[in-house]
Amino acid sequence: MRQHGTSLQAGGSGAMQRLTPAERAVAAMAMQGTPYKLIARSLDKSPATVRNQLHMIYQKLGVSNRTALIFALHADA
Repeated sequence: MRQHGTSLQAGGSGAMQRLTPAERAVAAMAMQGTPYKLIARSLDKSPATVRNQLHMIYQKLGVSNRTALIFALHADA
């Protein structure tokens, strides 16, 4: 699975361990600014699934938008 140059390791600590592998794939693409419809197409998911996964990612990490997501995951690296 291509993650558009973002290195998100399953064995990381903190924030990344709270995400499922599917959520990590969505988060990696979201961090690159990829629109959710393109994320859905790239990962062979429905746009609604990607929106739901992004919502769960935000909840798990205690953030409310992509900018905060980027900060939370980069701070965890």
